Amino acid sequence: MKAALAWLGRTGLTYLLLFAAIAFFAFAWPSISAGFSRESLRQDTMSLEAVRAELADDVGTARASLAESADSYESASKEALDARLAAATAERERVVAELDAGGGWFDAIRPSRILETKRLELVRARLDGEITLLTEAATLADARRAQARRARMPTQASIDQAARFCRLWTSRVENFDRQNPVEIAIETYVLGERQRLEAARKRECDKERNWRAQRQAAQAARRALAAARTDFAEARQSALAALPDPAMEVEGRTLRDIAQLALLALIAVLLTPLAIRTLFYFGLAPLVERGAPIRIAPPNGMGAVATASGGSRPSLAVTLAEGEEILVRQSYLQSSPDGARFDHQWLLSWRNVLTSLASGMVNLTRGRGAGATFGISARDDPFAEIARIDLPHASAMVLQPRALAAVVQPTIRPVQIRSRWRLFSLHAWLTFQFRYLVFHGPATLIVKGGRGVRVEAAEAGRRFSKDQLIGFTAHTAYSVARSETFPPYLLGREPLFRDRVRDTGEAATGILVIEEAPAAGRRKGIRGGLEGVFDAALKAFGI
Repeated sequence: MKAALAWLGRTGLTYLLLFAAIAFFAFAWPSISAGFSRESLRQDTMSLEAVRAELADDVGTARASLAESADSYESASKEALDARLAAATAERERVVAELDAGGGWFDAIRPSRILETKRLELVRARLDGEITLLTEAATLADARRAQARRARMPTQASIDQAARFCRLWTSRVENFDRQNPVEIAIETYVLGERQRLEAARKRECDKERNWRAQRQAAQAARRALAAARTDFAEARQSALAALPDPAMEVEGRTLRDIAQLALLALIAVLLTPLAIRTLFYFGLAPLVERGAPIRIAPPNGMGAVATASGGSRPSLAVTLAEGEEILVRQSYLQSSPDGARFDHQWLLSWRNVLTSLASGMVNLTRGRGAGATFGISARDDPFAEIARIDLPHASAMVLQPRALAAVVQPTIRPVQIRSRWRLFSLHAWLTFQFRYLVFHGPATLIVKGGRGVRVEAAEAGRRFSKDQLIGFTAHTAYSVARSETFPPYLLGREPLFRDRVRDTGEAATGILVIEEAPAAGRRKGIRGGLEGVFDAALKAFGI
């Protein structure tokens, strides 16, 4: 049943994915692919300067086209101008509709969309200028047609001559009317002289008025034609001057500019840590190394020194001498003799309650008995090994209690544990350890470590990872030292500083105790990370 449900689930998911893919290519892809043609992809790689250069060429082309159209409109017929005006108006409405339609989110940075929008705005401006020119050209065509109808105009001399004849015949009519009434009546009714004189006067005066009106109309047509030509020339100049320069209006950044900035930012992100690491390694670290080290006890101030023999091993047999007792963690008591005396001790040290609790040295088993041999081994940790460190009387050792598996001490004088703080030391802040616990002899310390415990002579100085430290002789100098080689630190594989213990005394008897593999057997993931944070906090207090 489970397999059938799993098959149905996989099959249903496959079907849904296929359905979504087919629907995408059937409905969404055509509109998406239309905006990503080969030309648009080429344009989208352009810089802002390249976009401005193309727009500058477009402005020059639009200006030349508008000037050429203006030259042709100046002599075009009224019918051709009206037809072109209707076409230009319709084209402008289409361009305005495209501009009002808007675009996508990235139109402000996509060069192809920037070019398309600015070109549409340039076309709209050119059409506005062309419509204005067509309107003025239509007025010019009307004026030209009106002037053509009055191309022949009476001269002023002919009008003046007609005026003289008008005055002459008017004078004759007036003279005729001043004669004797009898003579006027006879000549008017018998000879028809009055009608002849009046007809001649009317003919000459009408001629003067018509010729004068024709001349005035022709002159008005010429003036109208000149004004229309002036208006057209001004409209031509204004239309050319009104064409915008979209190259100057394009601001901001394009996809290419953003990609270049992102690349520079990426290079800066990659190189800045390297530059900082280089500065720290060659500038800061040498200065820090010259600082005074941490020293718990004065050089050669101990009457005896700690010793370690036999190296580390998975298990260790500890035999008690007369007057000695052993305190051991429950998980590290592998075997015990029948004749020994056992009891329970809650804490390693009642003077250091929090230290005992944090380090795990609680609920200890105490065994006594001269000659009794106890087997010490980690029962729960397959990677742990055990080592023995003997502290004679008048010796002291700085130790982290977390590494203790057992303590052998005199029954009448338990091991003395004292705290030493170093809050104002630069090395304390760099190692993030401000408190140091000092174990004073006589005692025997049984310490544990992942994959083994290594005991080395401090001598002229030993470097090691900060997580490896278990303890060191109290009179030695504890500090940090620059990582041995630069490339591993530069690549982030090694820290800038490693811990260092150095014995500067005359005899150089100090020892260093470190853990072979601190991470062996530890948890991973979130829980391991929380444990790591907790361990770092405990180290700050020397635990």
